[in-house]
Amino acid sequence: MTTTSTLTSTVTPSLMFLLDSPNIWRGQALAGTPARVLALAEHSHRAGAKVTLVLCDRGADYGTEQHWPMDTVLVHPADFYTPPALVTVLGEPSVDFLLLCEAESLAARGRDLARRLGARLVYDVHDDESAVAASLGEPADVVEEYRTTQRVALAGADHVIVSTRNEATLAASASVPAERTAMLPNGADPTQRTCWGPDPDAGTLVFLGNLFYEPNARALASIRSTILPALHAAGTDVRVRVVGRGPAALTRPAEGIEFTGRVDTIDEALRGASLALAPLEAGSGAKMKVLDYLAAGLPVLGTSEAVTGLPLDHPGVLVDDDLHAWPSLITTLLRDPGALREVGQAGRECVERGLSWQQIGTDLLRNTHTWLAATSTTPPLGLVGGVSGPRWLAEHAGHNALGDPDTTSPGHPRWLRESSPTASRKG
Repeated sequence: MTTTSTLTSTVTPSLMFLLDSPNIWRGQALAGTPARVLALAEHSHRAGAKVTLVLCDRGADYGTEQHWPMDTVLVHPADFYTPPALVTVLGEPSVDFLLLCEAESLAARGRDLARRLGARLVYDVHDDESAVAASLGEPADVVEEYRTTQRVALAGADHVIVSTRNEATLAASASVPAERTAMLPNGADPTQRTCWGPDPDAGTLVFLGNLFYEPNARALASIRSTILPALHAAGTDVRVRVVGRGPAALTRPAEGIEFTGRVDTIDEALRGASLALAPLEAGSGAKMKVLDYLAAGLPVLGTSEAVTGLPLDHPGVLVDDDLHAWPSLITTLLRDPGALREVGQAGRECVERGLSWQQIGTDLLRNTHTWLAATSTTPPLGLVGGVSGPRWLAEHAGHNALGDPDTTSPGHPRWLRESSPTASRKG
């Protein structure tokens, strides 16, 4: 795996990130995948890379220039998913690295787009979708389709970024050379997350998540049916604050549960909480919600799935996979304010010590320097098949939550921030 101890090229790398998600609001991410992409783009930019973020227009409130620290452009879906059109509307930019986070998009058009841009193709493996499908109990043929898509993406990328040990194993099993692989975990920004710490007297449990994502929807179902009723039956006076967007059927009012919907800042939404919950029994990859909890100094009660991607001793997170045991654990914790504060502080220190986006962005820049200095060899796309579209796209479309283009049209992008209109264009 690529080391990051020294810079081996003096050329400033040019990075282009592509992201399609309706879960964006004024420069902020409302779900895990966009949160990772926006953070990598922002902090590699702040570390010194030339960064362009290309967003697919889903009709969200994208804000103005002040909400975007790096060059950011909004393009119509017809252009976003058509390589020749995308290169044209972007003005034929000069790009060293094209970063994609979805196996389906990379397998379908990533190599073509990279070739047209003259860029090296980087696959940021943010999830093992076959593992997600398996954890949700989906049919074996569906699991295999996701697995095939992932293999196609790994085989077609020049470089691979992984965020967990599981993903590193996945890349190695696909014969991706260690020198073409970089470990960049998910993180949090301590400068943008107030260390609130727990408020034991508030009696508030918090759950953060995009409820259009099935593993989060199932976690909420566990809170509703297993955890909260048992707490109330035992006389423990608590309420649950659920932060995030979701289908109307899941966010209906319920006794003891508050649904905030989209919030202006996650930071404020985590204020005044006693304990953070991550009762995840399905999914894959590192969990952004857990890192947000830790950065806020909140003690976390989670499952083994919830601590994927954290250090092996998962500071700040108490782990128990038996959700029926959680009500008793929660009651005990709420009666021990000292323990709550101690666990919460350990989590905050873990983020500051090794999981800050500032350090991760610097590591990405160092890896791109190393890759630029190495000879580029384009791997062949030796596999075919797999699923036709990403899971999130089907989930959001099924709930009519995908969004329609609002301020763009085919051939007419909208630059949210453009620092130098001509400096990065060819010709």
